[in-house]
Amino acid sequence: MKLTKYLALALCGGMVSACSDSFFDETSSTSVSQDQIEQVSKEDPEKVLGSQLKGCYTDWNYRRGTSAGNINDHMSVGFGGIMMLSDAMSNDISLALGGGDPWHFDHALDYGAEQYVRTRWVWSWFYAIINDANAVIGVVNEDDMAESARPMVGQAYAFRGIALAYLAQFYQRTYINDYNNGGKASTELPCVPIVLSAKEEGGVDGRATVAQVYAQVEKDLLKAIDYLDGFQRDSKTVIDKNVAQGLLSRVYLVMNKWAEAAQMAHDARQGYPLNDIQEAEYWNYQDADNQEVLWAMIPTPETALYFASWASWHSIDGPGYGGTDVGAIQLIDAALYNSISDTDVRKTLFVAPGDDSMGFPAYANVKFPFVSQWLGNVVYMRSSELILTEAEGLLMSGNAPQAMAVMAEYMANRDAAWTAPGVLTQNYIYNQRRAELWGEGFGYFDMLRMHQPLKRTYEGTNEPAGSQTNVDADDYLFIYQLPKSEINDNENISPEDQNPVSGNVWTGK
Repeated sequence: MKLTKYLALALCGGMVSACSDSFFDETSSTSVSQDQIEQVSKEDPEKVLGSQLKGCYTDWNYRRGTSAGNINDHMSVGFGGIMMLSDAMSNDISLALGGGDPWHFDHALDYGAEQYVRTRWVWSWFYAIINDANAVIGVVNEDDMAESARPMVGQAYAFRGIALAYLAQFYQRTYINDYNNGGKASTELPCVPIVLSAKEEGGVDGRATVAQVYAQVEKDLLKAIDYLDGFQRDSKTVIDKNVAQGLLSRVYLVMNKWAEAAQMAHDARQGYPLNDIQEAEYWNYQDADNQEVLWAMIPTPETALYFASWASWHSIDGPGYGGTDVGAIQLIDAALYNSISDTDVRKTLFVAPGDDSMGFPAYANVKFPFVSQWLGNVVYMRSSELILTEAEGLLMSGNAPQAMAVMAEYMANRDAAWTAPGVLTQNYIYNQRRAELWGEGFGYFDMLRMHQPLKRTYEGTNEPAGSQTNVDADDYLFIYQLPKSEINDNENISPEDQNPVSGNVWTGK
């Protein structure tokens, strides 16, 4: 990866200058060797690693994916922007404005070709996170690092691992599939470059295979879990061992490593009890203080994003894009809404058809009430996700009785009238994920691993006529092309390596 090699070298120099002024004040030369950096990182990890690690969080929470100076800037801020993109590309959301909504082209899976801003956003955003993480990883001798450095390096590995995992999902078919892969096994399809720090071996400048990418992801996240063991964070804004385990459980779902997914999710949710029925109905899903929340972005008055915020797109009672003033309201898909039991409190998080009491349109969400001064939090991980992952992993690994027991524990806190299905299926759990995690960024990623088609044309749909798009599950419209700039700049990737724009057959090299 030509561009990445230069970027890595620049980071090696850039991270030295960012260590701290006092570090240079204490040295007798303006030339600082790698050995000196490693020594200072051992003696005073915060001095060397603190600013780099802060950069990981700043970019994860606030980095803008474009510099277009238009509404795209308000759509692509931080990981919250990636979460919104995921939901816009799924079956879960219907757009009240149809073709007039800013998310319309994403919603129609018509924004992923190499020349478009969207693929450049996702590519550059995640590789920026990876380079941030490498700036931490690359300056530490892990065989001889201070104990206090372990959690800092662990957080960096968590960022790098999960960023690479999301790149893999956007830019190639899912890990396990039976589509027409042009004679290739699904895990041997070309995926994305593996960018490591300068001290590491095993990077791939061209398109590494799906198997290679996920092997690196798993290695990074396992190392993060190891290094974060015993670490006590002071805020839910910080990645700890539970969060890293939760991230790995997401990856194991994609890999169909079912037993491992169940165990990781079970371990991750310890200490984060489920909300009961009343809390599930009435709490603001933008509140990181809630007992279910493991990880979140918590803005301050100084960092509030206003119209570029999560609240702007999700709070129907606020002044942002998703409020009634602008009208770019995200509705729950009618079929999904109708699949939720009338005794399930999650149904009350959306406006029922015919209910005019609040002045909001049918199917509009009231899950994310507006918070004064645009200070709603962006919740990245909750125990509800993890218990559903645990149930799915148990079921798919052959432990149906225990999976049913976990679902009973969960549903007792959502639907007082719930009765167990005669046979628990993966699709049943998937539908519960859709109902529980609506608007929280899982729609597209779950559709990919579940091989779900895009289906917006059906009797009773609430999708405006102009955006009733249907796409087969195996169509490459679900998968982004690599950005044109990467094809041009990376000597290890040729035009023949590019993903198809559409179609159901892998046609690249």
